[in-house]
Amino acid sequence: MRESATEARPPLPEGLGSSLRSKLGAVRRKLVRVEVTRRLAVALSVAVVGLALFVSIDWLADLPMRARIGVLAGLGSLVAILLLRAAIALITQRRDEESVALMVEHREPGFRSRLIASVQFARGKATVPDRGAQAMVERMVGDTEIFAKPLALTEVVNTRPLKKALWLLLLVAGLAGAGYYAGGAITQDLLKRAFLSDLPVPRATRVVWTSGDLKIGIGDSVTVEAQTEGHEPGHGTLRLRSASGGKRSVRMERRDGKEGHFAATIENVQESFTYVAALNDGRSERRKVRTLPRPTIMELIGQQAYPSYTNLPPSMHNPGEFLLFPESTLSLTITASQPLRSGALRLLGGQGQVVTSIDPETPNTLHAEFMVTDLNLTGFTVELTDTEEMVSQDATVYRVDILRDEPPKVRIVKPSRQRELVTAEARVLVGYQAEDRFGIEKLVLAYRVDEDESAQYLDLPMSAEGAKKVSEGYDWHLEEIAPAVMVGDEIVFWIEAYDQNADTAVGKSSRRILKVVTPREKRDDLLGRVGDSLGLIDQATDDQERLNSVLANWIRDQAPLSAPVPNPTNNNGNE
Repeated sequence: MRESATEARPPLPEGLGSSLRSKLGAVRRKLVRVEVTRRLAVALSVAVVGLALFVSIDWLADLPMRARIGVLAGLGSLVAILLLRAAIALITQRRDEESVALMVEHREPGFRSRLIASVQFARGKATVPDRGAQAMVERMVGDTEIFAKPLALTEVVNTRPLKKALWLLLLVAGLAGAGYYAGGAITQDLLKRAFLSDLPVPRATRVVWTSGDLKIGIGDSVTVEAQTEGHEPGHGTLRLRSASGGKRSVRMERRDGKEGHFAATIENVQESFTYVAALNDGRSERRKVRTLPRPTIMELIGQQAYPSYTNLPPSMHNPGEFLLFPESTLSLTITASQPLRSGALRLLGGQGQVVTSIDPETPNTLHAEFMVTDLNLTGFTVELTDTEEMVSQDATVYRVDILRDEPPKVRIVKPSRQRELVTAEARVLVGYQAEDRFGIEKLVLAYRVDEDESAQYLDLPMSAEGAKKVSEGYDWHLEEIAPAVMVGDEIVFWIEAYDQNADTAVGKSSRRILKVVTPREKRDDLLGRVGDSLGLIDQATDDQERLNSVLANWIRDQAPLSAPVPNPTNNNGNE
C-alpha cells in the first residue's frame, strides 16, 4: 500500500525555485564575505595599533632586546589568532538555505512564509500528495519568484559592523602613515628595532655607554659614568632603585675635558641597586650595582723554621711577634672570612711578591711561604680575592723584625795587661773566652810581628765545635814563630771567632802587644812588679789598721750613756 501510494505522487519539475535558490546563495556568500572581511580588518587594525604602541613605548623606554622579543612575539601571536579566527569564519559563517530564507522573511514580511515553503518544496523536503497540489505548489513558487525578482535579498546582510571595522582600519592606517611620514628616519629606525634590529633608539641625545653592571664592597663609594652622542645637555640624572624598593635620583655632572662624558658618585653604599642614566631625552639600559662583603683576614699564624746550624726547633708567631732570623723560612696560614679565588703576599723591603696557594679542602684558607733573604725586610701585606672577584681593601701591614746574627763575642783574659814584656824563647799562656747565640765554628789566634807584614793565624783549641760558650787557654811558644823574633820586636796579637753562619761577620777581641826584650830586662820587669805588689800590700795593711781604729771609735760612741755600771760590793749586801 505504501509503495503504491509513493509511486502515485507526482514528482516536482526540475529547476523549480532555481532563481530563489540562486538569490539565497548570494545572501549566503555575502554573509561569509562580510564576516571574514570584518575580522581581517580587525586583525589588521590590531596589528597596526599594536605596532604603533610598540615603537612608541620603545622610543620612550628604550626596551632591551629581550623585552622587544617578548612584545613582538606577543603581538604576532595575537594577530595570528585574529587571522585564524577570520579564516575559521569561512566555515562557521556558512548557513543553509532555510536559515537564510528565515532571515529574509524576517526582513521582508511580504513573503508571508512563502519563501521558506518554496525552498523546502524546491529541495524536495516537502511532499505533494497529488497533481492538484503540485499545480498549487508550482504556482506558489512562481508567485514567490515573481515577488522576489525585484528585491535585492543580499541587503538583509548587516554590513554596519564591517563598515565600522573598515573605517577604523582606515583611520588607524591614516594615522600610522602620517606618523611614519612625520617621523621619517626616526620612525624607520624604530620599526627596524621593533623587528629586532640592533639599532639604538633614535634620540637627540643618545647614551652609547655606561659603567655597566658593577660589584662593590659594602660601605664603598661607587662612581657611575655615561657617554653620550648628539646633543650634549648641561647635566643629567642617575635614577636609582634600591633592592629594598627605595627610589632616588642623583645629579650627573659633566666631566671636564671629556666631551659628552657624565658621572655621578654615590657615597657609602649599603645595599644593591639598579640605575638608569637619563641625559636629555636619552636613556641608558637598566644596569645593576651589587654590594658584597669584602674578604677580610680572620686569623693569621706563622711558623718559622730556623737554619739547620742554629739547632733550634720551629717556633709559632702571631701578628706583632714576627721576629725572624736570616735564612729562616716563614710559613703562613691565613684564614679569610669567605671562600677565596686567589691571594697575594707582598713583602715590604725588596723581596717582592710571594707565591700563595689555596687549600682545596677549605677554600677560605690561604698558604704562603718565603725565606728571609733580605735583611731590609720590614713587613708584609696580604691581598685577598674571593670567588665573587671582590678584593680586600686597606691591607694591614704586618711588621717584621729581623733578628740579625751578631758576630761572636771574644775577649782575651790572659795576659791581662795591654802590653807585656817577653823574651824570644818565652811561653805565653793566652787565656780566652768566647760566646755566640747559635754556636762558634772555630777560634784562631791572629798575630803580626811587623806592621807591614800580613797577619798569621793559629787554630785554638775548643771544647766542641758549635759550642755556644768557650773558655780555654793556649800555651803559645814564641820560639815557633818564623822567622824568629828578635829583641825589640813587638808582636801584636788578637783572637778571631768564626760563626757557624758564613754570612755573619768574624768576632775579634781587643789587641794585645808582646814586647820582645832581653832576659835581664824581663827580670827587672818582674822585680818591679814584685816591689809594686809589696807596696800595695803595705798600703793595704795601713788602710786596714786605720779602718779598725775608726770602727772601734764608732762602736764606743754608739753605747747608751744611761746604762748602769755594775758594783761588785752590792753582791754581798755590804758597803
